[in-house]
Amino acid sequence: MKYLLPVLLTFINISLAEAQDSIPIIYSEEPDTLIVRQKFIDRYDNVFMTRVPTRNLVKMGYTSSDARGIGMVLGYEYKLWPQLSIEASLYKKTNNTGDGIYMNTFTKDWQWDWWVGAKARWYYNMGKRIAKGLNANNFSGAYVAASFDRRIGFIDHSSVINSNRHTVMLATGFQSRVFNRGHVDISMGAYYLDQEQDYYLPDSRNPARDLSNRNFILSTQMTVGVAFGDWKRNAPTEACEVLLCDEVIQNQWKLRFPEASFGLGQRSLRLGIAREAKFGESPFSIDVNANAEFYDTELAKMKGFFIKAGLQGRYYFLQQMQIRRGKSGNNLSGFYTAVEIANFMTKRSATSFANRFNEKYWGASIAVGFQQRLFKNIFVDSAVSVNEFSAAVPYYYSENFRRISAKLALGFTF
Repeated sequence: MKYLLPVLLTFINISLAEAQDSIPIIYSEEPDTLIVRQKFIDRYDNVFMTRVPTRNLVKMGYTSSDARGIGMVLGYEYKLWPQLSIEASLYKKTNNTGDGIYMNTFTKDWQWDWWVGAKARWYYNMGKRIAKGLNANNFSGAYVAASFDRRIGFIDHSSVINSNRHTVMLATGFQSRVFNRGHVDISMGAYYLDQEQDYYLPDSRNPARDLSNRNFILSTQMTVGVAFGDWKRNAPTEACEVLLCDEVIQNQWKLRFPEASFGLGQRSLRLGIAREAKFGESPFSIDVNANAEFYDTELAKMKGFFIKAGLQGRYYFLQQMQIRRGKSGNNLSGFYTAVEIANFMTKRSATSFANRFNEKYWGASIAVGFQQRLFKNIFVDSAVSVNEFSAAVPYYYSENFRRISAKLALGFTF
């Protein structure tokens, strides 16, 4: 009897063990996509200040367009309603062609090529974004716009593509602040140009000839600069995540934002591509680049092209210090100095023999600049350079074949 109880307990334990569920338990983890999406939205807001209310915006910067030319612009924009704003601007054009601002143009008589403008913008998504809590009443967002620009200074007849007397525009684009003091505006529009003939062309010397011409073109426009307004200065805590401060980037392709115009009597295209690669872990890099411009204007009876192929060595002189402080990674962003050797090909055909040329020449330059990656596929590269050429340049810049120029490139990188 004394052995019956242990035997019974053993039998019960065996039966319970055999009755257990044999299905295995599997553990798995799934990423929370909502958190990832929210993190991207927070970064976007911190960069473009979409949730910071603003009713007054003063902006100043570099602008480039075949319809308006290349130069500097100062504007004031005011919000009437969340979707509607009005803007007044003062614009100084420095040149029509080329890929930057040539400093000698500021030594010319300041009566040349001054413009005043008025613009109305309709931010068509602003109301819905405000209702969803994605936007405040400000100037960051997509828009459609109408504008009128009028020249108040005299025409510069040395330009390849002539100035206009006034311009009417309908466009769609995107404008935004970038952090506390940055500003960017990119648009594509239809322009009505009231143009003026070149008095220096042989067939325009007849006093009885109507020296005006009207033209319709489609053209891109880009403005990049600084902005000031009625907002409190914020510290963008996510700046390094957006600017890729800690990323290690050894090489990259850079494709400039193309500038183009297509119209009844005027066509042009500016574009550029570059490949930049670092020397190992050092702050030195090599930038191989090609830039081109093509133009054909029936009004000035000129067409031609400008092609530049350059080899540039860069030194990011603050990068090692920034890495030691934990503010940068070993990448291709920051302040740099550069030395470049380039080959140029230029050709222009025109009615006037004095305006024709077909030249190939070499150039060398030294520059100081700043390059920055924004998110993963956008870059900004600006520089001021001193240039010298092996032969007389087909455009007038200054004596001894030298010129000082300022350039800004905005585009895509991968």
